[in-house]
Amino acid sequence: MINSLPNKFPIILIILLALFTFWVDKTVRQPTREQEQDPERNPDYIMENFSTYRVDHIRKKHEKLLAEKMLHYVANNATYFEQPRLMNSKMNKLGMRVRADKANMSGDKDIHLSGNVKVVRYDTGGKETTMTTSYLHINQDDDISKTNKPATIIQNNTIINTVGIEIDNNTQNIHLLSDVKFIHDKIR
Repeated sequence: MINSLPNKFPIILIILLALFTFWVDKTVRQPTREQEQDPERNPDYIMENFSTYRVDHIRKKHEKLLAEKMLHYVANNATYFEQPRLMNSKMNKLGMRVRADKANMSGDKDIHLSGNVKVVRYDTGGKETTMTTSYLHINQDDDISKTNKPATIIQNNTIINTVGIEIDNNTQNIHLLSDVKFIHDKIR
């Protein structure tokens, strides 16, 4: 039996090599269940320098959405944006501009912006109002933007710090929700 071992050694080596190759192939190629369920890993499409323009003729509303990168995932029908910019205006009215580090969109109407969110809005006199926060939820159907995070509003010579804001672009009203601190400087 020991004398036949050298004759069987190449066959044993080939079988072991085949098993090792099969194991490596399965390990490298087949994603784990966590990877398959993680939407950040498997987008169905990616676009760079993304832009879209939406016109609502009934409400006389124009919206433009730009992003450095857009990722869409069919598994949960979610869309993610990097460096998004949203411009919103109505016929014969100055609009609102929003930018952030990231955003995600579920469906067609809800946009959730996060990271260095900045909103610039113009009133009927053309005066600029700037709001900064870390998170903002925009409902495009209702044209209402909300946050429950700390925010700062700057308009002319007034600075307002608050926790929570609701912006209604239909009525041009801003509701401050809590912990409001107001600074008015006549010199500014």
